[in-house]
Amino acid sequence: MADAPTATNRAWPSALNKTRSRLSRRNDVTALDIDQRMLRVVHVTTGKMPGSTHIKRIEVVPVPSEGFDLENPRKVGEWIGEQLKALRLVPGNVVMAARRGEAVLKELLLPPLKDAGEMASMVNMRAVRELPFPEADAVIDFTVTKVPTKKELQTARKEAQQPGAATDTKAHIVVAAVRRDTVNRYLTITESAGLTLTGLGLRPLASFRALDACVPEISGNAVALISVRRHEVDVDILIDGRLVFSRELSVNLEKPKDVIEPAGQDCITKAAKEIIRCLHSYEGSEAFKPMEHLFIAGGTGLEDTLRDIIRDQTGIDCKRMPPPTGVRLPKERATDATRALTALGLALGFVDERGLAINFLAPKRPALRRNQGRTMWLLSIVLLQALFFFLFGARSKLAEKYERQLSGADGLISTYTTLAKQEKDIGRWTRKNADSIRSWHGANRHWLEHMAFLSSVIPQCDQIYLLKINMRSAKTGVISFQVQVRDSNVLHSLEKKLRNLGYIVKPVSFTPVNDKYGYKFRATFDLTLPDRFPLDLLRHLDTNTPPKRLPDDVHSDGLSCIPGQKGTHNV
Repeated sequence: MADAPTATNRAWPSALNKTRSRLSRRNDVTALDIDQRMLRVVHVTTGKMPGSTHIKRIEVVPVPSEGFDLENPRKVGEWIGEQLKALRLVPGNVVMAARRGEAVLKELLLPPLKDAGEMASMVNMRAVRELPFPEADAVIDFTVTKVPTKKELQTARKEAQQPGAATDTKAHIVVAAVRRDTVNRYLTITESAGLTLTGLGLRPLASFRALDACVPEISGNAVALISVRRHEVDVDILIDGRLVFSRELSVNLEKPKDVIEPAGQDCITKAAKEIIRCLHSYEGSEAFKPMEHLFIAGGTGLEDTLRDIIRDQTGIDCKRMPPPTGVRLPKERATDATRALTALGLALGFVDERGLAINFLAPKRPALRRNQGRTMWLLSIVLLQALFFFLFGARSKLAEKYERQLSGADGLISTYTTLAKQEKDIGRWTRKNADSIRSWHGANRHWLEHMAFLSSVIPQCDQIYLLKINMRSAKTGVISFQVQVRDSNVLHSLEKKLRNLGYIVKPVSFTPVNDKYGYKFRATFDLTLPDRFPLDLLRHLDTNTPPKRLPDDVHSDGLSCIPGQKGTHNV
């Protein structure tokens, strides 16, 4: 069939069919087929096992004979929605098929290409030349029905070297085109019915998919299929799986009321003549091959009469289409199946692994050929811009980070301000101390000599000990020191002694402060150095002789004089 290439060339079309997503194979699909007389509904599901298909429902609903405008897509869609509700059928994926009279069919011979985009470009370029309507209004799709095998191509190359050799190394492609308004019409029908159209196929290909389900053993022969309806008859011919001939005949097989039998027979005879005329037209075509099988399908009740007339006038063995044997039908639905073969083939073709051979909702698109040099140039510009934005962003991040480090609560500016303030304070303190040292040195007060002299004047430490000493000002010459005294007599004697030596002593203030060593008073002495001190401090060395060291002082006689004791260690 047109949607299933022959067994000798299955490998090559797999590359072409890569454009069809495997998602196109749905688990649940409802096929709708409507004409002036009947609405045919087929609901098909796929099983868990690969290739298993179950036909859940087949319904045939008569179309109203009066007050029903088939040309109004919205009215048709609303009526279909009502019928599906009455049947209690909620379709998931919905597929329909365009009539043969709505499509332009053409078989092309083109060089075999493995790239689907290149093949689509070549098909579109050839098909546009033969369209009877503008390219902008066309929806074009195609299917590859036959390609030469590698062995055939090798044989063709050898024979091409011989003069006069004629070889067929072309791919056979069936191209179908419909107006965009036709696609929109079917979309409007399903939208008005509250459904979503998933696929839009073609009736001749759907009919041959049904033929494959009914008589699968004849798919490689020359087969003619006549699909009979009350107002139209489709004559399609398939050779080795290729659709080579397809016609739609406009007839009127309705039986008028109160008509005599010869008048009704005359309508059937005229329809049979048109069918035979189509068969003769096929005999004059280049693709002619003697027909091995001719099947007539339909549910009008006139098929047997048409079969007998065609058999008598052509001598071809014409048979009725048998019920489908390749799929399992619902119980007591064999008669409805013969009346809805097109819808059945449409549903089976949709759930096949490769999907619909022709799908006007998702046609194969030509590959867009881009200028590689220009693409690389644009890519370089984009990369440079990306690099620029990256560097600019990194710079902004670093600037923000360093700004935060510089201006934060613990930032460099705060640290610098603190250090500057500390430096200022330290500088001020240093300058003050330097000034004091310079003033001490310039006043020539002999501070160190006085400190050494006072240390020799102060009584022994068993009576008094020094807590702190301070030289307040070089200009005034004041020495202040604080002592801890055992009793008040030592304090008065020291005060008297300092006055006798020449110091100007302010009244001594003392407070009772008893420490743990038995020193009961704490006193503060403020001594003012006179401009001329009566004693020569540099030569006055024996003012107070050092006291004798205590017997237990290790430095008095040295460590060697301490006798060792048993059980003790020398330190």
